[in-house]
Amino acid sequence: MKIKELSLLSAVNRFYKDDMENGLQRRDGQIEMSKEITQAIMDNKSIAVEAEVGIGKSIAYLVPLVLQFFRERKQMLIATSTITLQEQLERDIIKVLEALGVRADVEIAKGMKNYICLKRFQNFVREHSDYIRTYDRAKYGLQTRTDVYVSEDVWNKICITSCGEKCSDCQFRKICEYSLMRERIRNNDEIVICNQNMLVTHLINEESGKGIFKPDFSTVVIDEAHNLESKFRDAFTTSYSQNEISNEILKATTNRKDVLSSLIVELIQMVDSLFKYLKFDINQQQSEAEGDMNTYYYRPIREIRKLVLRIRSGLLEIEMRTNRRIKCLQMFRNLGNKNFLVWLSTEKGVRINVCKKNIRKEIGRLLFTSTRRTILTSGTITSQNSGTLKERYQYFMNSLGCPDNVCVSEPKKSPFDFDKHTMLYVSNKLPCPNKHNRNKYRNEAISEIVKLLEVTHGKTLILFTAKDDRDYVFKKLSNMGLPYKIMVQSSDSSQEHRLERFQNNVNSVILGTGAYWEGINIKGESLSQVIIFKLPFPVPDPITEYKMSSKECPLLEVAVPEMIIKLKQGAGRLIRSSEDKGIVSILDPRVSSRLKMAYREDTLASLPEKNTTEAISELKEFWDSIKGDGKND
Repeated sequence: MKIKELSLLSAVNRFYKDDMENGLQRRDGQIEMSKEITQAIMDNKSIAVEAEVGIGKSIAYLVPLVLQFFRERKQMLIATSTITLQEQLERDIIKVLEALGVRADVEIAKGMKNYICLKRFQNFVREHSDYIRTYDRAKYGLQTRTDVYVSEDVWNKICITSCGEKCSDCQFRKICEYSLMRERIRNNDEIVICNQNMLVTHLINEESGKGIFKPDFSTVVIDEAHNLESKFRDAFTTSYSQNEISNEILKATTNRKDVLSSLIVELIQMVDSLFKYLKFDINQQQSEAEGDMNTYYYRPIREIRKLVLRIRSGLLEIEMRTNRRIKCLQMFRNLGNKNFLVWLSTEKGVRINVCKKNIRKEIGRLLFTSTRRTILTSGTITSQNSGTLKERYQYFMNSLGCPDNVCVSEPKKSPFDFDKHTMLYVSNKLPCPNKHNRNKYRNEAISEIVKLLEVTHGKTLILFTAKDDRDYVFKKLSNMGLPYKIMVQSSDSSQEHRLERFQNNVNSVILGTGAYWEGINIKGESLSQVIIFKLPFPVPDPITEYKMSSKECPLLEVAVPEMIIKLKQGAGRLIRSSEDKGIVSILDPRVSSRLKMAYREDTLASLPEKNTTEAISELKEFWDSIKGDGKND
């Protein structure tokens, strides 16, 4: 195909026509999505497209993106959520380039912690001679996590943890793969596959000339865009632990310790007291929570307020007497500012976090410009199934401060045969879950789970919103002598081994929270049922509470959209290919016909499983029928 001689739309049409003739499976949703993105590129507009599993959304946006790249010869970005998606996209781009008969430079830009710091590695191998061979490999540029296989503990001692002025003087700079990659994406016109954190960092620093990519890149595709708001909020957040505050104090007073010793000791003691109060309050909030809390309320009782004022005063005195800026002082000033959100977190110890309340306008300003096209896509960015297109995308679009001229596309429905291959079960027997009947709900839910496992003979993923519920149910199921291997989510960051065991043991059952709602891609019989223990309503926290505070109906305008998007992600673990069959079971009765909640219809309509029952006997008949289909196939 002579791609420059055709209009972009004609070239896209030609691509699909040629590939159909060469045996490419026709996917109407994919072609439609590709044409809509093509039109947006031609009109120099931004667009949001929801595309369910099976559409092939990566090819849908890559075809017009690659074709336009050869017209403009300007850098183009694709931002994703995970390294797995980055690597899959690289393979997909190669397929598109091969089909077009052209070549282009494609760069995978991973986060810095995925690369070895050769200086840290050199120091490490001096004390650990058994890693010398690995170091020899690293010297020749094999420096990413996938090139060198070491334990998590060792990797944390040798990976890059920061990139700054000191790197320019590093003796390994000319062979450091991370530095070389950063240089390429700053200067070269190529297709770059980065993570969303890297894109957000670039957008925030672009205006000051400290961006990561070329300043004139023309198009950015953001895949798994439902994660984008949280990435921006993380980037806009100032966060400090106790050690970080103490270290700033010590660093600022390095040359004045003799004069300021009493003030330094007093300040560090006050910081220690402050964090003891905060730890105590976090423990209290955890004991009262109905689900897993990632963020905690900052509740400044009288003692905390007094400590904050005294610490602020002490930091200011150190600044004045040393003429050195202490960065954490601004955070302490903002603790009482009504324009800022303050919350606590426990990642790597207790942390105080501060962020401006209204960041939507800032996100919109950075993300959508007149000189750049932004393409947003995900399988879960609409939160209602009725109303106009704008209304269906409204919650997602508002969270990113999208201007009115951003196009929205009719959601692309999965080509898989959900009507024939799936059934949705909703329990109408359990009590409505709340903090007062937690154990009653758990125990009655376990009885329901046992009946559901009998239907599919295991082969089940059970999703929870709280680790306490997960661990309670796991312990009970493990002691019931059930004829299935019962597994639970691994406590470390890597889940591959655990999920591989689940997939290989066809009749097993695995229980999970958090990343399991959207991070699992298991095809085949091993995952034939997904059980939703409770509807994934957001656990009350400072950020969600702020979003709800300005709404007339906080439940329907914030809590329900958040729940529906996460429910779609969880239920979406079931069908990952055209051959997959199975059941989605929701134990929570709040979407049953018995309770008739206001959000029931929208919630059920958001799921692709339209074949619905509230009777396990009907579920068993359905399962027997699809197993029969499998034998006949």
